[in-house]
Amino acid sequence: MNLKRCLLACTLAIPAQGWCDALFMAPPAWAALTNVTGDPKYLDYAVREYLATRDYLFDDELKLFYRDSRFFERRSEYGNKVFWGRGNGWVFAGLPLMLEQMPADHPARVEFIETFVAMAERFRLIQTEAGLWAPSLLDYDQDPAPETSGSAFVVFGLAWGVNRGILAAEEYVPVIDRAWSALVAAVDDNGKLGWVQQVGNAPDEVRATDSQFYGVGAFLLAASEMVRLRAD
Repeated sequence: MNLKRCLLACTLAIPAQGWCDALFMAPPAWAALTNVTGDPKYLDYAVREYLATRDYLFDDELKLFYRDSRFFERRSEYGNKVFWGRGNGWVFAGLPLMLEQMPADHPARVEFIETFVAMAERFRLIQTEAGLWAPSLLDYDQDPAPETSGSAFVVFGLAWGVNRGILAAEEYVPVIDRAWSALVAAVDDNGKLGWVQQVGNAPDEVRATDSQFYGVGAFLLAASEMVRLRAD
């Protein structure tokens, strides 16, 4: 993809305060353009739009992202706020990708790390007994259905944070190990990853036989950090 087409793709993906999963897709690509071209305007734009979207969709109390504004007042059948597991997984996995493109002395870097650490702590608290994260995150103890795509993104983010000294190993490695074991157990004898919620934009039913390429991609992304974690 040439630079012009890359810019167009990034522009179309920018969330414009609309939907949280776009935070995985566009901002790291915009930030990377600054590293390729040397022009700071791309990173400046990515940071500005990212923080605007975060301020719009982030719940300051629960440290999770609403998928979009439709969910501000929505509640699950159990009376909990609705935070989509995969949507928050996209956001959480996107933060490391963004941080890897930002200079160590960037004035907004601390703010990005604070958001990352806050989300990590919330994920630690709402992990299901089985080790994964529920499609509707706050229903983790009432409807703890396994969902591997969002959970794999969470494992990637947590392992990335431990591997870089941002998250405390003694606190998070047990969480990561339980989740990784559950993810591996979700791969059947033929190598197919199950329990992947299908294409959507909200928590939904998930079955053991459900799989999708983005779930496999998230699994491999998690594995890339698990290799490093195990090596250390």
